[in-house]
Amino acid sequence: MKRWIVMCAIVALAQAGLAVWTNLARHAGETQVSKGPVLNLKAAEVNELLLEDGQGQKLALKKEADRWLLPDSGAFPADSERVQGLIDRLAGLQRGWPEATTAEASTRFKVAPDTFERKLSLRANGKDVAVVYFGISPGLRKVYLRADKDADIQAMPLTPNELELQVDNWIDAGILRLKPEQVTRVDLPNLHLERTQDGLQPADIKPDEELVKERRDALVKRLTGLSISAILGKESKPEYGLDTPVLRYTVELEGGVKIDYLVGQPPKPEKPEGQAAPEDAQPPQPADNSYVVKASNQEQLLRIDGWQIEELKNAARASLVRTKAQQPAAPQQSATPDTTTIAPLDATAEPAGPATSPEPLSTPAQQTQPVNPPVEASPSPGPAQ
Repeated sequence: MKRWIVMCAIVALAQAGLAVWTNLARHAGETQVSKGPVLNLKAAEVNELLLEDGQGQKLALKKEADRWLLPDSGAFPADSERVQGLIDRLAGLQRGWPEATTAEASTRFKVAPDTFERKLSLRANGKDVAVVYFGISPGLRKVYLRADKDADIQAMPLTPNELELQVDNWIDAGILRLKPEQVTRVDLPNLHLERTQDGLQPADIKPDEELVKERRDALVKRLTGLSISAILGKESKPEYGLDTPVLRYTVELEGGVKIDYLVGQPPKPEKPEGQAAPEDAQPPQPADNSYVVKASNQEQLLRIDGWQIEELKNAARASLVRTKAQQPAAPQQSATPDTTTIAPLDATAEPAGPATSPEPLSTPAQQTQPVNPPVEASPSPGPAQ
């Protein structure tokens, strides 16, 4: 019996030692696999990108003078921060334990040369320095990828919309933004602003008026912070509504540079015949609640979300200026000292009624002088008889 207990203890120790050794070996293997990047490239050398899907759709990006552009869209500026951020992430991606390594898995995960969700070619001066195949997603905010001529399939934190092929997903949405401190004048239909020592304010503000700075700051932020949602090309179309614009305004910058803005409203879809409008119907809005903007410093026509333009359409002087609050007048003091002596009032005297005229007050002498009864004069003695 004792011998069986000893043998069982030896077997248990052997199993525990084997488990520890296996775990250490596995971690040592993972450490060895994690060494080295997935892609052998330098992010600073990449100046071209070509993104493709499995149906033949392509999107090209090109870097010129430290700025990424969309060459197939009239060299419109791209979101350089987003493009460069994607390149930096790929260049810094380190090898982990591979999800799979077989050719069959490459097809199943859609990271094969002939079966992929996205293919990204990173180029330097027209030559490929790396090619990456992106496949299906293994989970939330992750995607499988495989470098060309590499058997290892890795998983990378990435969302599907970061690899979209729509041009509007890659444009610089802040192309119309300005620096507020550079704006010297704004001419809106119902408002004219000029720069002063206190910043932009209505040109015709009066001495008895004051500026509502919070509203002024909000308006300037909207004027200088417009964000576009799409580019529409260089050709104007009737459906853009620019022939009958809903808004025209001008912004002048330092140095006398003027930017003219023309805003059109796309027509809303026609209502089917026989359909009555509800009594509480809202005012007509654009079909997609957006406007088309033509800026004099841009070749492309641009689409802007409607809420931004509505703020500019409703801007008026009355909302930025108010009458100064009247301060109570301070009591004026006489230039010469007042030497008039105020007589003390009798504490026991009753206050005068509102309907009767007050009696003349007696002088101090009269108030302190005792009142004596009148003395009758004695008859003078007559002549002696």
